[in-house]
Amino acid sequence: MDKLKDINELKQLFEDLFLIVDKYGDNTINNQKKIIKRLIDKIDSIDISNFEERFIEIQRDYKNLYPVRGGLSEFYIWNDDFNERQKLNKPLSKIRERLWEILK
Repeated sequence: MDKLKDINELKQLFEDLFLIVDKYGDNTINNQKKIIKRLIDKIDSIDISNFEERFIEIQRDYKNLYPVRGGLSEFYIWNDDFNERQKLNKPLSKIRERLWEILK
């Protein structure tokens, strides 16, 4: 994995994730929304001199999105229509998978 190459993708993934949780989430994930905003700010502040340090901070904060209970691990978009629910959750699943690939 080329971390420098992935940083722009990482920012876009977190921005997309924020839009989803902001639109479909409730007050129970306000902390995760703050963490996502902080992650985006950290990505924006990365330069060559602090890259490794910032990347480690991003990995740590990313883990905080998924505490033992609650957080984004239990976040899904609900819709009574099964097909619509699958359609709405597909982008969320793709974002989660890609974030995991970059930050594991």
